Amino acid sequence: MNKNLDFKVMSEQIITNLGGQENIANLNHCATRLRIVVKDPHKINQSSIKSINGVMGCEVRDTQVQVIVGTIIEDLFVAVEKYVGNITTTKQSQPKVENKGKNKLLQAFTNFLQLMAGIMSPVIPALIAAGFLTVLLLVMNMFFGLATTSPTYILLNNLAQSVFYFLPVFVAYTSAKKFDTEPVLAMLLACWLLYPGWVEMASAGGWTNYFGIPVLLTTYNGAVLQIILSVWIMSLVDRLLKKLIPLTVRHFLKPFLLILIVSIITITLTGPMGGLITNYIASGIAWLRTNASWLAVPAIIIFASTVGLLCPGFHLALIPIAMTSLATVGYDDFINIWFFCCTITPGFIALAVGLKSKNNNLKQIAFPASLSALFGGISEPTVYGISYKMPKIFFASTATSLITAFVAGLMNLKCYGFGGYSITNILLYLGTGNDTANFTNALICVAIMAICSFLFVWLIKFDDSIYNEGDEVTPSHKVEIAAPTEGVYVPQENINDSMMAKGELGSCFGIKPISGIVKAPISGTIQVVSSTKHAIIIKSDNNDEVMVHIGIDSVYLDGKGLETFVTVGQKVKLGDLIAKFDIELFNEKNIDDTIITILLNSNNYHDVKCTNNDKAMLVASI
Repeated sequence: MNKNLDFKVMSEQIITNLGGQENIANLNHCATRLRIVVKDPHKINQSSIKSINGVMGCEVRDTQVQVIVGTIIEDLFVAVEKYVGNITTTKQSQPKVENKGKNKLLQAFTNFLQLMAGIMSPVIPALIAAGFLTVLLLVMNMFFGLATTSPTYILLNNLAQSVFYFLPVFVAYTSAKKFDTEPVLAMLLACWLLYPGWVEMASAGGWTNYFGIPVLLTTYNGAVLQIILSVWIMSLVDRLLKKLIPLTVRHFLKPFLLILIVSIITITLTGPMGGLITNYIASGIAWLRTNASWLAVPAIIIFASTVGLLCPGFHLALIPIAMTSLATVGYDDFINIWFFCCTITPGFIALAVGLKSKNNNLKQIAFPASLSALFGGISEPTVYGISYKMPKIFFASTATSLITAFVAGLMNLKCYGFGGYSITNILLYLGTGNDTANFTNALICVAIMAICSFLFVWLIKFDDSIYNEGDEVTPSHKVEIAAPTEGVYVPQENINDSMMAKGELGSCFGIKPISGIVKAPISGTIQVVSSTKHAIIIKSDNNDEVMVHIGIDSVYLDGKGLETFVTVGQKVKLGDLIAKFDIELFNEKNIDDTIITILLNSNNYHDVKCTNNDKAMLVASI
């Protein structure tokens, strides 16, 4: 990876391959990923994004896109935001992509995890800062004699603990941004639950009333689920009030009614309900501690290495579990331990790979990736830059993490603060109570990760030839795309659609059909079948992505007059029947029936020619 990246150019390339500025609905980021919501997923050129210098990977799930870039994310995000502007969540409708093979329950679970991850990811820097502040306190106390009663110690401790006490305020803001409601009013709601007057009332326990409605007296410092539920309700009430309140008085009347109504719902319903869910989570963790402490972390690692690969970033959604544990028992022996095993392990794996490999390109990736994981707590450079590209290394990393997790569970390893997943923060396993036995166990686990990583990497034979070239496509690679139907050839510049004619989605050509038969223009796997049946994307064995677009503006037919014969994941050969359409209905509805075939990743090629040739209508080569 080039150390002297041009973030301006990089941002322009990413946005262009996401379909341009007009296709961006929402823009955000976490510690290592650019998170984007697009309006039309058909405009995404995933292969081209992956080939951009500085990009480690790209994950696409319907309209949700994650561009993995590692530690350069903050610089890149600034450049992207300058390029597209400050985009917030839009209410524009987003097209649904048909995926008949997808389990609805799994999809609902994935969507929930992505929602929680989107809410929690902006809060992570504050939680990490609190962890480092705790380590600083330990170092100053142990090595520099700073007394726990000194003003400096007390003020630093207050700074570290404030993150957890006022966590509802931070989560209220990020939830409001996610649910598209009033951020300041959401923060006001959270502050109300933390106000000293309420805390004093709640300390007595029991019940009180609010407008005559019974209210459970309970504290909300460190609460997460309670405030997320409340802000979600706020977003629904907000939309309702916008419809009911006249525009002339909305400016002052809506905020007043919104906060009043939601305060009643929060303190009587969503607050106690969220607390009940939190208590169940705490009880579940307590049961695991008592009955199967050795099983919890290995189980989540197995999930993350299998089903979890379909839900990138889902680990962020589980951070509230760590917060619950830290708030109730003072330590976390689940989420932080999982992060610990699966972040430090990639660091040692990358170091071992870098020392063993003779490939200079791989070494340039491996050594910085090792430092990033071991001392920065960020494993994405190793995961996406090495493990996902060499399956044997992936299995070595997973095996090492599992072995360490079993040992950590048997030793009942505890982390006394959030962020204990790097060597830099290893003192969080000592804690302010000087738990030397637990700290020793943490060091033993680090040693296990180092030994197993080097042992597995040295024993296995891995193929690092993939790093010989900068592009995934070899110099001799050529792709030929045939006509999807019989008819009259239409050059790209003559296609009756400005975006297609300019090649904004990629190089393309059209066919004015003489029949309603549509065939596969290339062999490969069906990647996307649009819900309106007008577009099908095929991914070839060489990772070329080809879209067959049936008609111009045919999306407005909503599938009428169109029939598809393929499903996502199905293998097709050149010339296989993939769809049919009713030419007469297209003419009746005044829909241009030109069938457009697009090479979505044409940016990967230096030479692209579209010609009226019997064998191949489009030829692209390096």
